[in-house]
Amino acid sequence: MHTIASEGFLFYNSSCGTKLEKNNVMLKQKPKKRHHYIPVFYLKGFTNKDGCLYVYDKDNKPVFESSPEAIAYENHYFSFTTPEGEMDSETVENNIMLLEGEFARTVKKIHNYEDLSVDDRIVFSLFVASMMVRIPNMRDNIRKSTSEMIKHINVFMASHKENFERMMERYEKDTGKQIGIDVEELRQWMKNPDNYDVTVDKQYSTAMALSLLEDFARVFFQMKWAFLRATDDYKYMTGDNPLQYIDPTHNPRSFYGVGLANKNIEVSLPLSKELCALGSWKYRGGYIQGTNQHVKHLNRMTVIASVRFVFADKNSEEIDKFVKKYKGSHRVMTVG
Repeated sequence: MHTIASEGFLFYNSSCGTKLEKNNVMLKQKPKKRHHYIPVFYLKGFTNKDGCLYVYDKDNKPVFESSPEAIAYENHYFSFTTPEGEMDSETVENNIMLLEGEFARTVKKIHNYEDLSVDDRIVFSLFVASMMVRIPNMRDNIRKSTSEMIKHINVFMASHKENFERMMERYEKDTGKQIGIDVEELRQWMKNPDNYDVTVDKQYSTAMALSLLEDFARVFFQMKWAFLRATDDYKYMTGDNPLQYIDPTHNPRSFYGVGLANKNIEVSLPLSKELCALGSWKYRGGYIQGTNQHVKHLNRMTVIASVRFVFADKNSEEIDKFVKKYKGSHRVMTVG
């Protein structure tokens, strides 16, 4: 039996006996505020012989050296306010840490070039999905798209005078509160979205992002996955938005966007400096020796997808110039 259930943030895999529940966390430890949006075990795959990596900044700032533990985190990233009004910094973070233990074991199998069982493929699919939904770019895209959607709804409601007036009357009757402004004045103000900003709570957007984990995992499970080895000349890099997907045949002027269901989609996720996962619907899977051209192309995809930071095992002026060339190149959601 293989189950991936998002209801109540519950995951269960019968073969490995892993069970995680939002309201029954099995890992008891001191509350943590430093939450990594990129797993530490993952970043260790990109370190040099001293266990450090170099951080390249798209924002015209110098390269610096760091340990995996000291980067790619945000204080209280996964924290939330309980119905009782208390800050919970453990529940989501500890559940994610337990999942990371399963992720690390499966990624290690891939690095050992082992055949993956169905259970391994489920865990790998969850890992790939997590690297898409847990990062700040997904959270910020949800905040931005939700804000734009609310503005679109406001403009639509304010565009119908009679309906808007009835809605305001109903609001005052149902709540017993007065809106405190002339209804027509309010309507005209709402019709112009440039008059105001809509702020979406980070807690809401993080929860929405994590709720997509299972849906994306199901898609990734059905894909064919190849694992491309690096070469002696070039190693893989990663970044703060490590998963990238493109359709090389897509017309950028097309009305339609690019989604994971596109038959020509290519998904790339560096697994370490020595290995990169490449998912698709049509190419063959398995372990493949990459060429210098493959590694350079996939590194370019990684840099393009990164919001700000790129991580590599060496300090290179050439890499720094290359990274800064792609400032502002990451994918941003929009609402049409």
